Amino acid sequence: MRRQLGAELWAAALFGALAGGGFWARSVLLAASGTIGVVAVLLLWVWQRECLTNVNYVRTLSHDRAMFSEEITLTIEVVNDKLLPLTWLHVEDVVPQGLPIRGGAIEDDASRRGAVLHLFLAMLPFARVRRRLFIACERRGSYTFGPARLESGDPIGYVRHSARLEGVASLLVYPKVFALEPPGIVSRMLFGNERSRATLVGDPSRVAGVREYRAGDPLRHVDWRATARSATLLVRVHEPTTAPRVAVFVDLRVPRARGLSPPDLDEFTVAVAASVVSDLAGRGVPVGLYTTGMVDGRAIAYPPTASPSALPDMLELLARLSVFGAVTLAELLAAEGGRSRAGTSLVVVAAHFPEPTVAAIAGLRRRLPVTAIWVGNDAGAPPPAGTVDAREEVAYVEDWKHRATLELAG
Repeated sequence: MRRQLGAELWAAALFGALAGGGFWARSVLLAASGTIGVVAVLLLWVWQRECLTNVNYVRTLSHDRAMFSEEITLTIEVVNDKLLPLTWLHVEDVVPQGLPIRGGAIEDDASRRGAVLHLFLAMLPFARVRRRLFIACERRGSYTFGPARLESGDPIGYVRHSARLEGVASLLVYPKVFALEPPGIVSRMLFGNERSRATLVGDPSRVAGVREYRAGDPLRHVDWRATARSATLLVRVHEPTTAPRVAVFVDLRVPRARGLSPPDLDEFTVAVAASVVSDLAGRGVPVGLYTTGMVDGRAIAYPPTASPSALPDMLELLARLSVFGAVTLAELLAAEGGRSRAGTSLVVVAAHFPEPTVAAIAGLRRRLPVTAIWVGNDAGAPPPAGTVDAREEVAYVEDWKHRATLELAG
């Protein structure tokens, strides 16, 4: 900067001497040339010093939270709040690398661990420029926009000045949530656990179905119309007046077999878990979430609750989740499943059921019903027959990001 300033002073002195010589020699051409040169050097000096003064850069996201596949707007506003125009302004804003952005020039930059949005502008005095870009939320996660860097200078580019703006904006993209087909996984979990000692009291006004008569059943529960159409005595089964508690365990350690494991199988597993949790919470079932993945260095351990804030909290945890964790599903089941109180149903979502996981499930089934949801793939193994109370299968498909429903096969 000192050398540049010295060059400018030398140039101004030279043009000043030329102007002085012109006035002394009464040469209009020399005097005018020297004067114009001095004025030009002074203008360049002012331009170099004040080019970024009162230049404001503001980025705004239309939402700070978005659902999967939603499109949100990124608005960028640049204001030149001074009399001096800007012949050029270069903006570099760090943006997430995993989200497609439409409407701007994006360049990958490994040194900044993301991508860079480039804007090139020319601005008049007291001008305002607004640009709108569109972000396709096609990947769950927590994303940061910024910081930004502004660069400008004199019209000939002799001297450039830059400024770093530390302000950032955050965006949270929730995982994909499917509609389960057929719906009502909870209704398939409640029945069939004949080993459970605790019996939920049924509500006579809410009939869930019929079953064969067993010794001890009250005669007032006999469904005579259904019995008349059947060869056996049938009694009505009522929905329980107390909602079951469900703890969802998710194994994100998907099998890694070259050529067999899809690259995004772990992300699909997160979407399956989010869909199950959303379905249960939407039906008013107290639900909790436990995963082998980590958020801020800790595994997710969210006890079952019917609080209205439970579903948004769990979806946010799944959005910020890192699929890499230090704990195995077998260890998680032994630690957290062992704390589950009587009456809690367990749902285990996994792409692979190895022997340690099956053994941990067997230990819990002595007092708790277990439903397994296997994320079908060629590299993983489902739970062996008879090792769980109920088993559902969800087949991985390559276009899962574009589907609305999730098919459960018993």
